[in-house]
Amino acid sequence: MSEEDEPSLMSISSVVSGVTDVATSVSIGVGGVVHSVAAGVGDVVQNMSAGGEGGASWEEEEEEEEGPGVMPATPRNTSLSPTSSMDLLHTDQSPSTDSEVAAEVTAINTELGLSEHHFCKPEESIEGMSVERLEESVEKCKSLILQCDEATSRRRALVHKLIQLRLRLQDVQELAEVVVSSGVLTHMSHHLQPLKPPLTRASKQYCDKCAQIIWGVIHVSYVCSLCEYRCHGRCVDGIIRRCASVRVNDDPSYILRICPEVGLSAQNYKCAECKRLITNKHTVIAMRRGRLRCKAHPTGVFCLGDPFTKESAWSEPRRCDYTGLYFCPACHWNSRVVLPARVVHNWDFEERTVSRQAKQFLVLMSGRPILHLQDINPHLFKFVEELNTVKKLREDLLVMKQYLGTCRSAQEARMLRQLEERQHFVDNAHMFSLQDLIDVNTGTLMDYLNRVHASFANHIKNECLTCQGKGFICEICDMSEILFPFDGGVVVCGECCTVLHHRCFTSRAASQCPRCLRQHTRRRHDDDEGGAEEKGGGGVGVSAGFLS
Repeated sequence: MSEEDEPSLMSISSVVSGVTDVATSVSIGVGGVVHSVAAGVGDVVQNMSAGGEGGASWEEEEEEEEGPGVMPATPRNTSLSPTSSMDLLHTDQSPSTDSEVAAEVTAINTELGLSEHHFCKPEESIEGMSVERLEESVEKCKSLILQCDEATSRRRALVHKLIQLRLRLQDVQELAEVVVSSGVLTHMSHHLQPLKPPLTRASKQYCDKCAQIIWGVIHVSYVCSLCEYRCHGRCVDGIIRRCASVRVNDDPSYILRICPEVGLSAQNYKCAECKRLITNKHTVIAMRRGRLRCKAHPTGVFCLGDPFTKESAWSEPRRCDYTGLYFCPACHWNSRVVLPARVVHNWDFEERTVSRQAKQFLVLMSGRPILHLQDINPHLFKFVEELNTVKKLREDLLVMKQYLGTCRSAQEARMLRQLEERQHFVDNAHMFSLQDLIDVNTGTLMDYLNRVHASFANHIKNECLTCQGKGFICEICDMSEILFPFDGGVVVCGECCTVLHHRCFTSRAASQCPRCLRQHTRRRHDDDEGGAEEKGGGGVGVSAGFLS
């Protein structure tokens, strides 16, 4: 080897050494994550040669486990990005389209029995699955990977799903250790804390799962700190209702159709929550030829299942006036609440019966300002005088906010904290919460706003000289009275924001703002002078050019 090649070899050696150091540091930094993922996929990679036997045995088990209780997965929450990190391992294949990837993921979730619906059963949701169910799904996903060809979109989606399952399994196992130390249980996104026994016999508490009385001295019971879900200790593992706070955070919106009923037939004569068979037994079902059949079908087709077991016994159907769905007595306690759809359309505050899950959702949503009445029903302000007055007071408070926001004494006194109970009143004047509308109907909100309005007005007009200096004098009558935009009997010009007495403004022939007229006259005079100067300068130029 020549001496000229030695420097190049030394540079190559230094580059290789540097790359090795970088790779070592990266592997140390993310070693925990790589190890956890590799542990889940390692068995699949090492046993690729035995894929035929494993796939055959799994197919037999899958056929035995299939049943009508597994609901189809919803593609809305099971989308997989075609440019995920796992796709980078297969750059030799052309990327799949979004629709193909979504179809693959939907098929995989259907095979695994996974879904992301807010009110689905625990075995149908990754978030609500137990440790045993997660471990079973991990093994099943491994078997599906063995049956796939290499470098396919289905295989990439399966590997991605396997990583999700293993990460969720790790979170559940870590959370179980925290639960043991803190005594707080988590199931279906509920944060269940030990429930204290009631102080009196009058304050009875019932289990939201089995609808039985909770005897505080005898039974161990829990209550969710987020949605007030109560249950026995023995009923925790059987909870199928997801915490209402999850839906409030994901989709904070109301159903604004009045009782959108669909009928029992659309629900297959089953409870919308627990899937128990419900119907009007004496009017729909009859005994024919030794079997129970549906009277609604003229051909006598049996559509509800036979024979009936103890677990699927008939129950009385109860309609939820909020969702329009039917529930069994265990999921519908005839709880009565005010419904937002009837309020915004009919100004009807009569309480209606709703299901337990609807009541918990409405209770959490009652304070959220998501009702834009001007868009939903603008005629309501003309029909309800109190609502129009509340809107005017809120608009005045927004004007006062501009004065208080630039006043040092008001900031030191924290006067805007008086609206802390209803924070959205400081932001806008058109968004209402359901509780706001209820308080408008009872008169509570009117008294509250009048009290805050008087406090702000007293500071601006009487106590603070800085705020007084930002007032207006009526230019028509020239009275010494200081006017403000939130005063009664005044008119605010839409162009220059000048404040005038209403009687003075309407007494003028043209009903025009004097300040705007003065500004228009001055602007017209300036334009005329400028035009005359341009015209005179042009004439001199022409004469000079002609003479030259």
